[in-house]
Amino acid sequence: MPTRSDWDIVDEAGLESFPASDPPAWGSHRAAPSEATVALPEVPSAAPRRRRARIALLGLAGAVILGGLIALGVKLRRSA
Repeated sequence: MPTRSDWDIVDEAGLESFPASDPPAWGSHRAAPSEATVALPEVPSAAPRRRRARIALLGLAGAVILGGLIALGVKLRRSA
């Protein structure tokens, strides 16, 4: 059994909390959220929307380039 000098705050709280229906005298009033334990609300990210816009823009640019190449090919074929 530990001597009185070897006890720490947990041992003392355990002794004070007997029987189990009694809360520890030193800590029951401290159960409040702190700035470090409270999570910030999750904000929906704009990344999926940006990704869709980027894909649409690349698709549009690809269609314009492909259309230009087809028009150039038709023009060259007619002139030959």
